[in-house]
Amino acid sequence: MTSNTNGNSTTDEAKPADDESLKGHFGWESFNGGKIHIPYIIRQTEKYCAVRIVESKLLNKYLNVLHQDLYNCTNIRSYYITDVEARLLDEINFRHCDQYFGKEKFSMKDLIVRLSDAQKFQQFLDVCYKKLTNLSTPNDKCGFIRINSESVVPYTVRDSHKMVPLFYFEGETDNLKLKADSLSGWDLSYLKFCCKVQGIRNELFASETVAVISLDDIKSYFPQGTIFEDYWPNKVVDTQLLMPQKSHNSTVNWTHPPPKAQQ
Repeated sequence: MTSNTNGNSTTDEAKPADDESLKGHFGWESFNGGKIHIPYIIRQTEKYCAVRIVESKLLNKYLNVLHQDLYNCTNIRSYYITDVEARLLDEINFRHCDQYFGKEKFSMKDLIVRLSDAQKFQQFLDVCYKKLTNLSTPNDKCGFIRINSESVVPYTVRDSHKMVPLFYFEGETDNLKLKADSLSGWDLSYLKFCCKVQGIRNELFASETVAVISLDDIKSYFPQGTIFEDYWPNKVVDTQLLMPQKSHNSTVNWTHPPPKAQQ
């Protein structure tokens, strides 16, 4: 089995990963309550969408005002498209959409990401944007817990449980380590966002997994009567994570592309 820069795995007997595009198969995904429609192509059974389209039609609201440092909280992999996929994307844009996605043709230098990653990334940026601008965010995915109106600890919600970084409580008791768990993926992205808001040193949470413990377990180690309350800093809008409106020509790197483009 071999792998290439398009993220394809092929064998002599297997169909090419862009076989569905060769047949002209594609679909549409709705965002924002059906207000935005993004086309997707198919590799094997996985749906992918063009980075260029996602940026211009789905993420432009956020990419122009959120600092590049926020995109370091995520780990989204992208892939170069094949010539077959480029032709299909051009057909979608020029024949079906009257150049709605721009006048520039697609080429093998263009990138795609998994549709599921695009969906989760938009959700992530929406939470960041609303948090940084102090807009209400019901059923918050992340935030801070203030303990006795003094200590402030970031959290993210996983499976309905608030998870906090173990490094905040290291040295308190070795028993905490026995109840620690590992946080990764999108759950960790939200926790990293809060760490950046608080100005925590990057090296404490820069890895792809971070040791965490549930807030419920933490509470049992504090004296009875300790007050735990949800908290968000009032002046977070002043943070460097929220930028003035940028030029639409600004380059934003929110994916990890293959190391080398196709020739």
